[in-house]
Amino acid sequence: MEFAVGDKVVHPHHGPGIITSIEQKDFMEGQEHYYVIEIPDQGLTLHIPHHRMSITGVRPAVSDEQLGQVLDILHSKPDQLPEDHKERQEQVWEKLKTNEPAQVAETVRDLMWHQQQAHLTKKDTEYLDRARKMIAAEMALVDGKEVAETNRAIEAIMAEALSSAEM
Repeated sequence: MEFAVGDKVVHPHHGPGIITSIEQKDFMEGQEHYYVIEIPDQGLTLHIPHHRMSITGVRPAVSDEQLGQVLDILHSKPDQLPEDHKERQEQVWEKLKTNEPAQVAETVRDLMWHQQQAHLTKKDTEYLDRARKMIAAEMALVDGKEVAETNRAIEAIMAEALSSAEM
């Protein structure tokens, strides 16, 4: 996939960022083009070779349509997670590692519901925190807002959804 300067992207391990430039570097074997990605939430600058972008898993940030889908998921009725903590964590991890906004939103929704109904283990809590950070950082980048403001919006959405959820 081709990206351009100014594109908003998501790195699977470092989160959302903006392509600030495309640099060309000369090596003995030839020239290599690098995407320079600023990750504001982590204060990082990444230099990723053009040919490694898809291998690395860098993807475009959510579109407005996808953002609406994420909000709909957060508002929707949760899926019941397994009571067995190992089974639950495996299921949650499978969703998180996809790095797909809809899957991450489902994780936030379902774990927050589970937290209201039962106990979260330390690992469950880590997964919930990770999912919240992932979705909030991407939404903030796309909306041009601060991550803290987006976190508050997610909390409000989830509070409303949880108060009306019946399972």
